[in-house]
Amino acid sequence: MKNNLLKIIKDSSKIIGVVLIVCLIYRLNVINILLCMAAAVLLNISIQKENVKKKKYSDKFHDVILYMEQIIYSFKKQPKIRLALSDAQKVSSNRMKEAIEEVILNIDSKMSENIYEESLSIIQKDYDCKRLRSLHEFIIKIEKHGGDYERYIDILLEDIKEWGDRVSMFMKSVERVKRNVVISIFSTFITCGFIAYLIPKDYGYTKHFVYQLSATIMIILMMVSYLIVAKKLNIDWIKEKKSLSENVVVRYYMLAEKGYSDYGSLSVMEKLSYKKTVKTLEREIEKNFPDWIRDVAINLQNDTVQSAIENTYEKLPFVLKRPVRKLLVDFEKYPVGIEPYDLFLKEFQLDDIKSSVKMFYSINELGKEDTDKQISSIIDRNNKITRQAEEMKNKDRIGAATMYTALPMMIGVLKIMVDMLLMIVVFTASISNVISGG
Repeated sequence: MKNNLLKIIKDSSKIIGVVLIVCLIYRLNVINILLCMAAAVLLNISIQKENVKKKKYSDKFHDVILYMEQIIYSFKKQPKIRLALSDAQKVSSNRMKEAIEEVILNIDSKMSENIYEESLSIIQKDYDCKRLRSLHEFIIKIEKHGGDYERYIDILLEDIKEWGDRVSMFMKSVERVKRNVVISIFSTFITCGFIAYLIPKDYGYTKHFVYQLSATIMIILMMVSYLIVAKKLNIDWIKEKKSLSENVVVRYYMLAEKGYSDYGSLSVMEKLSYKKTVKTLEREIEKNFPDWIRDVAINLQNDTVQSAIENTYEKLPFVLKRPVRKLLVDFEKYPVGIEPYDLFLKEFQLDDIKSSVKMFYSINELGKEDTDKQISSIIDRNNKITRQAEEMKNKDRIGAATMYTALPMMIGVLKIMVDMLLMIVVFTASISNVISGG
């Protein structure tokens, strides 16, 4: 607590120093300088809170990556959850160590049919990550039922490593956006401040009330704009963000299905929104599909294709529940044919996704070796879709915040307009005085 307070004081001193220099360059009076400095202190407190949150999110991400990788390495040597947890505890941070300690105590002290589910949920509450949940579900299944798990645990390990690399790259992109905002703020300060020094002293307007007020507001707004971007880009790296509400998803599916079966029956308003609705749904499906396919592939370790799909249904994202439910119904209708796979998401132009699902069709009829090859092909295709889906998610997350980089320039343009109008007023008044004096 004391260290945090000292850091806030130290950072506030730096910001106050920078703001004081800017105020002096802009020739602000004492009252406005004090206003800007007070605003800097208050805003710095909020910025420090965001920095604390940012560190927490970053630490959680690195904790989860290290924990999952160690669990997998240990589990590959010996498929025992208790031993894997002990190994993970040795390399984890203090926060994760405490969570693992609690899990181990739970496993050692309680006797229950669902002891592993109940115990590992302690970590899942602290670290809300769907990959973590998938890993836990898989190792629990192996602990209880055994089986040939090496290939499937490698799937999880590869996915975790690629996800970690993607998030690390995204973190760098976020820092680049913040840096661009800072550059934009200082560029605007220089441009707007330079104008006041172009005017001869006889026509100077920096003491005018309007100039003083506009310059003060601009300096405060620049600090506020940085705070807005810092908040917008403070991302919980391990938590999935929901995009569309369930009601919206249902409404969009109904319109997409109606338009696909009989486009002519759509009303004028429905026709106007049809393409956008389909595109939005396709985007949401693409974001969530890779995780589902990965879970199905892992379930194939012990299950048939139909059972593997059925066992993933309860935990599906809502946007996939409708098409997967239809797929399960079609399994009953066409028990041996390719029709269920062929009809999957027929309303949408999602060729890669449809091809991945169709690859499941032949798995039930193949031998062990051929099945492994087919699953490898599905995973390779899925990794490509995963990359595309997560890049899409990251673009969505960073897109709105990137627009804020233009905010300082917009504020600067308004300031320049005010200064130009004020310059004209002062210059006109000076000419009038000269003529009157003459």
